[in-house]
Amino acid sequence: MKWPTGIVAALLACAPLNEAASWGASGHSIVAEIAQRRLEPDALRRIKELLGGEVSLASIASWADNVALLRPNTYNWHFVNIPYDATGYDAHRDCRQTPKGDCVIAAIARARDALAAASGSRQERIEALMFLVHFVGDIHQPLHCADRNDAGGSQLPVTFFGEPTTLHMVWDVGIIERRSFDWGEQVALIEQGWFPGQDVAALQRGEPADWAWEAHVVAVEVAYALPENHELGVEYFRRSLSVVDRQLALAGIRLARLLNEAFAQ
Repeated sequence: MKWPTGIVAALLACAPLNEAASWGASGHSIVAEIAQRRLEPDALRRIKELLGGEVSLASIASWADNVALLRPNTYNWHFVNIPYDATGYDAHRDCRQTPKGDCVIAAIARARDALAAASGSRQERIEALMFLVHFVGDIHQPLHCADRNDAGGSQLPVTFFGEPTTLHMVWDVGIIERRSFDWGEQVALIEQGWFPGQDVAALQRGEPADWAWEAHVVAVEVAYALPENHELGVEYFRRSLSVVDRQLALAGIRLARLLNEAFAQ
């Protein structure tokens, strides 16, 4: 992948290399590619102008994970702590401002507004774009939208096909990479296997709070539906894979909608 020059390269260079903390790099690349395929021509043209040439959304999709190490006030922007037994999202309870930031729902709104603001500097709009691409992926990762006092499953040990890991890592990378290590191949599988027959326009609707609640329900009903021994294998993988495909696809088409709207203003 050819990196952009100038301002975008400087922004990317400041980010230390570390393992992505949500969906993994492959998952975020899948979301970004699905979105890019559905951009209006004018939106795609203006994104390329911002980024400095033929730069894919997938190439910037994990930037926000890296920059969180340098900007701790952005840490909470990657998730929303909706209590496991909640009956709905409560902004006052679940998205309070803290020294580490508020939550992904508010972060998406800010990034969307900053990207659409013609008065913003190029650097501000580039950062808004990179945040938006990433955070729309994050909000569709079920364990980023449920609080069970285990850091989104990061403190819940499980085995996945005999390998010790955590539930969060299973959903970040385990399920995706169990199918294939080639994220481009997985985009093709989702395009061919999930999208036919779907009402994309209807699925694109809603706002980030709606999408977070959908993901929360998935966390409760699917991600946390564990066997007593926490040994996850074929049955759990097969049951979860279709849900992962759906969440990645929804993130992609909804990201495309937000980007098309931002550049239409």
